[in-house]
Amino acid sequence: MNVSIACKEVKKMSFTVYPAIDIRDGKCVRLFQGDYNLESRYYMNPLEPAQKWAQAGARWLHIIDLDGARTGKPENLPLIKEIINQVKVNIQIGGGLRTWETVETYLEAGAKRVILGSVAFKDPSLVKRLLETYGPEKIIVSLDSRKDRVYSDGWLSQASSGVLEVAQRLAQLGIKTFIYTDIEKDGTLTGPNIEKSLELAQKTKCNVIVAGGIGSGQDILDLIPYYQAGLKGAVVGRALYTGNINLKELIAQIERGN
Repeated sequence: MNVSIACKEVKKMSFTVYPAIDIRDGKCVRLFQGDYNLESRYYMNPLEPAQKWAQAGARWLHIIDLDGARTGKPENLPLIKEIINQVKVNIQIGGGLRTWETVETYLEAGAKRVILGSVAFKDPSLVKRLLETYGPEKIIVSLDSRKDRVYSDGWLSQASSGVLEVAQRLAQLGIKTFIYTDIEKDGTLTGPNIEKSLELAQKTKCNVIVAGGIGSGQDILDLIPYYQAGLKGAVVGRALYTGNINLKELIAQIERGN
């Protein structure tokens, strides 16, 4: 498909670029393939990149509490609340959201939607109740996999089920949007796993936000022809912080349709 034509179509459909802000020990960091021992620190105060990406034209921010992902509690809640209050864009939050109270706290603080991870696989009854209360626009699920197996608890625990099997079960509960991360590509800048992302979208009939491996603006443009097949956006992390992607220019290019 001609990418220029696809971009013009997506301008109307709102293909979304989600700048990622991963927080650990109060700092903005990036991990390599989810390994907490392979950390790069980029900003001492995560509010700084949040403001930078918003000024560059981002409509959404993707914020992950890496400490919370390991402990199951909202470890960086005060800092995330500060970002919500000071940066006036839509924000989706994940990492450590394993109780009703934590989900409620983030939504009441102003998060546009929350990302469930471990709890989605371990407590489907909670997922169902959250969906009944807040709706699928507010509750989405992160599917993080390595060699087709789902990982949870900050990518430290491997589930026995395959990623597609888990996704189909969650879709039956009412989940409409997944964030899919190929852990082996995360932080590598080698391009996303489009094939698996498409399989998830097509077999679950759900929207998929692609994450992991995006290293250039072209990687984003390569996703655009699949918008109608279910790939609705992309999370971009390390490539923004290394300068491989100029967010303002990329958003302008998508909006121009070329």
